[in-house]
Amino acid sequence: MYIKTMSDSIKHLENKIDKLQADFQSKLKYDQHKDHIIDHLHNELQEYKNDLIKKLVQPMIMDVIQTIDDFQKLTVHYQQKKDIDPRKLLKLMATIPDDLEHLLYRQGIEVFHCTDPIFNPNRQRVVKTVVTHDIAKDKTIAKILHQGYEWENQILRQEMVEVYLYTKE
Repeated sequence: MYIKTMSDSIKHLENKIDKLQADFQSKLKYDQHKDHIIDHLHNELQEYKNDLIKKLVQPMIMDVIQTIDDFQKLTVHYQQKKDIDPRKLLKLMATIPDDLEHLLYRQGIEVFHCTDPIFNPNRQRVVKTVVTHDIAKDKTIAKILHQGYEWENQILRQEMVEVYLYTKE
């Protein structure tokens, strides 16, 4: 009787081990499948992100290309001329920043100017200080050096300014 129960117990243990091994193999296959799905989804997400970035940047790139083409045409035009009026050329060069500002505007980036004569550290950056003995001019704008730019109400670059700084005589 003892041997029969021992034999039955061993058979029972063997069955349990076989079932456990089958469950383990099934779990491994399931995990491999899950890993495959996760890898596939990750790759799809990366492709989507790359394509999205490309779609967002492409209009800006096309505007830059158009601007390059325009200036290349002008360069060829002026290279073919014998007499170049420097005033006309300077006037033409002065249009370059306007063209680039229009390019930025089409992308939602706007130029801003602070109208308040008092320095605003949130929207302006001091590049240079100018000493003044007039206390009324202290921390007021002496000169705007470069305009500021903002995109969707976030400042990309502060307006660059010279500011008066009061010192006693």
